[in-house]
Amino acid sequence: MPQDDFWNKLKKRIREVSTAAADFTEEQALIGKLKFDILTLKRKTDQRQREIGGRICELSNVEPQPNPFKDRDVKLLLKEINGLEKQVEQKRVDIGKVADQVRSKSTAKGKPTETKRTGRASPTEPKRRTGTTRKTTAGGKTGTRRKRKSSA
Repeated sequence: MPQDDFWNKLKKRIREVSTAAADFTEEQALIGKLKFDILTLKRKTDQRQREIGGRICELSNVEPQPNPFKDRDVKLLLKEINGLEKQVEQKRVDIGKVADQVRSKSTAKGKPTETKRTGRASPTEPKRRTGTTRKTTAGGKTGTRRKRKSSA
């Protein structure tokens, strides 16, 4: 029967969409956690840089021309900053891996993945307006107005 076929197709499509939404949510949650970790590491880096600045000020009070690279504390802080920056880079690589893993998991289930989830060419492109037209007035200003629905 045509109705049974319709309902079966509808159920199948609903399952596919809900699974895709779950995969997308999982991907975004993992990426969000990694981005938060990056932010935390950057804050630690900034804190260490401020500590280096404070240490150099202390050294300048003791010596007329201090060499901060001879100071053990500055060396340790620089080493720690380098380690934090490496962790940030690793987290950025992990973000790419997470996106690839979730998408490959989706394709392994037999359904295609949507690469443009926003419907826009790029995330920076403004959202498209629907149902509006641009109108230029006599003064050269542009505005928008709603399209009128035809009575036909």
